[in-house]
Amino acid sequence: MQLGRRPRGFLKVASRCPLGMPETIITSPVVTARPGFAEPFEPFPTVFWLTCPGAIRAVSRLEAEGWITKLETRLAEDPEAQSAYEEAVRSYAAFRQTLLTEDELKWIEAHRPSWYDVIRESGVGGIHGSSAGLKCLHAHYADYLARGKNPVGKWVYQLLTE
Repeated sequence: MQLGRRPRGFLKVASRCPLGMPETIITSPVVTARPGFAEPFEPFPTVFWLTCPGAIRAVSRLEAEGWITKLETRLAEDPEAQSAYEEAVRSYAAFRQTLLTEDELKWIEAHRPSWYDVIRESGVGGIHGSSAGLKCLHAHYADYLARGKNPVGKWVYQLLTE
């Protein structure tokens, strides 16, 4: 597998690279816990994962060059992009909820309310709120490739194709 391991909570391929290989995958918002975890499962707020090795390396280079800070500044200075980003955060959380059944959501809400908040409210990369900064360009790019709604992911795409 491209990641060198089986991805936790794998559900399906969301996008493919030009060679037809998985580029972005969708994972469950609740996954089997790692050994030593007190619960049999745990929340996993990032549902879109970049799996293409070339794309992962290219986005890692952007992060190493300081593009997280540069794109945070760009986002703060562009009200239209900020509005689109806030909508992307809300729709990301809404999409995450669709990956669970109503019964699963009710159980989590009743028995693990802090997890319920993570699943319902956190955005791309598990960040709470659109003003919390950008955490991981890989997650934003994967979201953009899968759904086409993330302005930060679109900027990453533009940087990679320049």
